[in-house]
Amino acid sequence: MTQPGGLFDAAWWARPGSALPTLRSTRRELAPRIARAGPADGLPARLAAVFALCGGAHRVTAELALATARGGSGRPQPAQRLALRADTVREHLRRLWLDLPALAGVANDGDAALLGACPLWRDAAALPATHDWAVATLLGLPAAAWLRRWQQDPAGWAAEWVSQQAGTPARALAALRPWLRGIRLPVVALQAHASAVELQHLAGRMRHDAGFALAPTWRGQTAETGCWTRAADRGLRGPGSPAADPWLRLAARVADLARLLGPGGDEALQLGALAIADGEAIAWCETARGLLLHSLQLDAAGGVADFRLIAPTDWNGHPVGAAARALAALPPDAPEARVRALLAAYDPCVAVHIERVAEQVVERQHA
Repeated sequence: MTQPGGLFDAAWWARPGSALPTLRSTRRELAPRIARAGPADGLPARLAAVFALCGGAHRVTAELALATARGGSGRPQPAQRLALRADTVREHLRRLWLDLPALAGVANDGDAALLGACPLWRDAAALPATHDWAVATLLGLPAAAWLRRWQQDPAGWAAEWVSQQAGTPARALAALRPWLRGIRLPVVALQAHASAVELQHLAGRMRHDAGFALAPTWRGQTAETGCWTRAADRGLRGPGSPAADPWLRLAARVADLARLLGPGGDEALQLGALAIADGEAIAWCETARGLLLHSLQLDAAGGVADFRLIAPTDWNGHPVGAAARALAALPPDAPEARVRALLAAYDPCVAVHIERVAEQVVERQHA
């Protein structure tokens, strides 16, 4: 079968109702080659250009890794916090206004113009004006008030909100809900960035274990990451977590947007770096799709000796990870719309190609 996508695109090949592994990712570990393709000073810009979907987050994370490997403190600067916050808001807006409506078959001819009018496209400092725009076009009430309702009762408020709002994102979420109704899945929330010891361990695995970056594990098991696993927000984690409902993973993107646009939004995302050894550091940041990790080692001349990254897609798309187990729980003949809605709950921007178990059996019988 021909694998889709360009050189740096990732796609998931999914087999609903099959035995694990039910998920195969086409992503390749190209980051070391990209990092060594030029001087170390240009690493943040190279990564931002290559991984354009989340380029702002890659730029900030690489800046932190580089500064720390050179002896810096690892503490983010206010400009980096602002850049990450603005980039994350933009990413949520693209997914909520473009991807989810396309997935749900819900559209409005005026959406492109409405989304294009958001002040944040023109200026990263326009977050206050973006808050007002989001209240008028999406949230329906101030971000802090929306977030309070969510924190009190995520499931109840999400259902009430989508039934009240006429905007395209709310209508898309409402249309996707029937496909995810009745599915409940355990949540193993990735929190590796909460511990220096665990970050050091991950840095060692990234550097020395071939293939680890494309199929990572944490504490000996697979884990998931997203805007429902923020270090500062325990509301969707733990036993009985509302995020066990995949539909609430989708709705959590609206909650994260409200958190970022509301008071204290500049502290909503965790980011930083840790020195591992002389000339070596690991950096992290919480992105729209989850935790991003960069591991960097410089050589004696200050060039890039080794570089690895683990993207949110690598955790969620592990062959036997969270999304794979969700696929295994579906019947083999689950409608395509249900399969796509379920996988979008883990990652909204990865291309999905569905392989049916019955089709594979027939192929083997004729081989």
